[in-house]
Order: sequence, then C-alpha cells, then structure tokens
Amino acid sequence: MSSQFAWVTHQVPVTKWLKTELATRAPHLSFAFARPGLTTFKIDGPADDTVVVPSSFARAWGLSLGRANKVAEVLALIAPLVRNSSAPLRLHVFERDIDVPVDEQDATVRGTRAREIEGDLRAMAPSEGILFEVDAKAAIGDRVIDVIVPHASEPNETWLVGTHRHSFAHGPWPGGVQHVALPEESPSRAWCKIEEALRWGDLTPTPGQDAIEIGSSPGGATYALLCRGLNVYGVDPGEMHPRCVNFRGPHHNRFFHLHMPAAEVPKSKLPPKYQWLLSDVNLAPMVALRYIERFVALAHGGLKGAVLTLKLNDDGVFAALPRILARINKLGPKTVRVTQLPSHRSEVVAILTF
Repeated sequence: MSSQFAWVTHQVPVTKWLKTELATRAPHLSFAFARPGLTTFKIDGPADDTVVVPSSFARAWGLSLGRANKVAEVLALIAPLVRNSSAPLRLHVFERDIDVPVDEQDATVRGTRAREIEGDLRAMAPSEGILFEVDAKAAIGDRVIDVIVPHASEPNETWLVGTHRHSFAHGPWPGGVQHVALPEESPSRAWCKIEEALRWGDLTPTPGQDAIEIGSSPGGATYALLCRGLNVYGVDPGEMHPRCVNFRGPHHNRFFHLHMPAAEVPKSKLPPKYQWLLSDVNLAPMVALRYIERFVALAHGGLKGAVLTLKLNDDGVFAALPRILARINKLGPKTVRVTQLPSHRSEVVAILTF
C-alpha cells in the first residue's frame, strides 16, 4: 500500500511548536514537508478521512489526496471519493496563512484566489458526476473536500488537495474558520477573537443568557456578546468603552461593569447562575487559571460553555501547555478543544462545553 499523509493548516510562527507537540502526542505522524501555514506528516499505518492531528495549533486538518496545479487535476483526484459517496460533497477552498498578522493584510486581496478557484471548481464539475453542496458550513458526518492554495498576495504554486470527515473536533468552515473582519464600531480587536472562537467551535449563545468576561476592557468581546443578545458582566479594573456601558439591546440585555480585580469580585455582584465564561487577560495562563477556577465554581453548575484565551509568549509557557490543559480539564467540562485562530498572535484558545 502506498504511503498516506495527513495535512494540517496553522499560523506560520508556530510550525516548530506544532511539530514538537505532535512528536509527543502523535508519534505515528512523521514530518514530511512544509510550506508557510501548511505542514504534512507521513502516517505510520492505515488511515482514512477521520485522521486526527492532535495539536493545540491546528486550525484544520485531514487526509492528503495529492497535489494539483489546475481545476481538472483536482476533479480527477476526488473522482474516486465521488464514486463511493451517496451524498454531495462539501467543498472547502481556502488560502494558507502567511507570516503577516491577518489584520495587517490587505482585505481586498486576501481570499480572492480561493474564491476564484472555488468558482472554477463548481463551474467545471460535471453535473452528472461530481456534486458539491451549495453551503460551505459542514455538518457532522459530511465528507469535505479541502483545496488549500497559496495566499492571494503570493505567487501561485501547487495546491494541496485533501479530505476530512467533519466531526465535532473540527471547525465547520473552510480552513476551520476564516478571519472575521472587525466592525468599525467595535471597541477593540477582541471582537474578532470571540467571534472566530464561537464560529470555529460552532457555539451559539442564546439571547437573554448571562456571560462573565474576565479582562473585559475596553470591550471588544463584550460588544460582540451584547450584539448577540447576552447580558455581560465585565470584570476589569480598567475603563470600558461607552458603547458597552450605554448598550441597551432589543432583548433588554445590557452590560454590568464589575470595576475591580477578578480576585475581589463578591458573589453578590454576580447572577445566581450564568451560562458563559470568557477570559482574555494579559497574564500567564497558570495565573489566569486561578481566577477562571473561581468563576467556574461561582456559576453553580450553570455553565454551558467557556472561551479561554491562553497567552503563549515563549518556549517556557509552551512547555507548560500539557500541565495547563490538564488543569483546564479538571474544571469539569464535557469537552475541551484548543486551536489558534486567524486573529490570534502569541496565544491559543481553549473552547469548553459543559
């Protein structure tokens, strides 16, 4: 049997950490080749489209089908999957990352190559043979065709064609999740981070629910949740943007500023139960976890989910990541998923469901 390979997409600066982590977590995966934002691994043993790449830095992953330089070659590579599929395939065409923060890239250029190639694929797919679902968002159990292409700002080169079976562990959008543009009215870029986390994790907070945000100033993530209809209790001794302070939503939701350090918040200032917990504080993860643990306990079993941003500023914090994640698992969640989102820099997010 010919060798099989797994692919994984990720931010460019974390390639070394990703390979180091997988050497421990998945020794059956051996490094094959890398391009900026894309790394492949040879798989020791049989594999299919349910292959797992257990890295904290993986945004999307799957089984490699081969390389292509044009649309006709992509269609030829996926033809065997089509013959064995009883349902249309989900199509994800996306560009790999470059070593420039996403919010510093030209938004009029980013993604244009992927959109053009996707349009050509849909137009050239024979209607009697290959059928693609209209919507991009994958559902559990979908077979997804992944076409990973160079960033639109760079010269075109060979594309990687892969596939994955969509599961709870994956983000449902092309590349897991694409960058969400910052609205002009948002107080800060934390809006992008929480929106990308909710979309990658396929989480849907409900209007009228309550959220606690540790480290809320100046209010980017708070504003995103307020716009989704939640009441937000922001824990931060810093000042909040007036847009959050004065917010009154159509669901009668509003912002409550707990204008003090997290360690000083009395239980009486919190709702009896709250459903969501967010943390994005500029503290070492082990320090931030002290406060996270307290607010998980104060939720009295009412939590539905948590979005915890973990700062990874150096090799020492990366080396401590297994201990950090073990401590997070002791919070009692049903699931913990970790990834690095397009808007992240030296950080990852842990997405918990309870």
